[in-house]
Amino acid sequence: MSAAEPQPISARWLITEAFSALLAAHPFDKISVHAIVRKAGISRSTFYLHFQDKYDLMEQVTQEIAGELLRLYEGHAGGDEKQLALLLEHGDKLAIPGTIAICEHFRAHAGFYRNRFRDPGFLSWLTDELRLRFLRIYGDDARATFAAGGTMGFYGRWLAEGMPGSTLEVAQQLVSIAQFSMLEAQSLQPAAQPEAANTSAPSGTY
Repeated sequence: MSAAEPQPISARWLITEAFSALLAAHPFDKISVHAIVRKAGISRSTFYLHFQDKYDLMEQVTQEIAGELLRLYEGHAGGDEKQLALLLEHGDKLAIPGTIAICEHFRAHAGFYRNRFRDPGFLSWLTDELRLRFLRIYGDDARATFAAGGTMGFYGRWLAEGMPGSTLEVAQQLVSIAQFSMLEAQSLQPAAQPEAANTSAPSGTY
């Protein structure tokens, strides 16, 4: 096949695209394999060549889409105090391109995330995965946990409200929230306690 010839559309791609379209309009428990294959324009036997059932399909789609999101967050993970200081001072300039890509990812997979955000198990898993990546930025679990929870809350509300605003506007809001989260998380750190004076008598002193 020459480079100029279009690549054939795979049955797997047709299935996942049909499934994503159905997720945008229906709860997962209302979607049947029959509905998926009808929308994809394929046979049931073709579906079962690629997936065991609709639950296997959801699991594989989740790994692909959420995996893409987590790879986007990998670009934010640097993990030293100098980078943290830069993010606090200039985060609106440093993080916007990457944050725009993340917001565009959510827009592209809005139906998937609206469905998956209804699942507490998925939310818990994804929040913890974000925490691990933020940990490489903040170097502190309390800060990372605070930021991951706030980020997931932001996306959940944005999805629930119909994803208003331009991608740039939303990215700017998210970066502002992230900077605020950094400052708040820092304020939650306990102050260093002064070293207690040694009032015990030295050995051999009476």
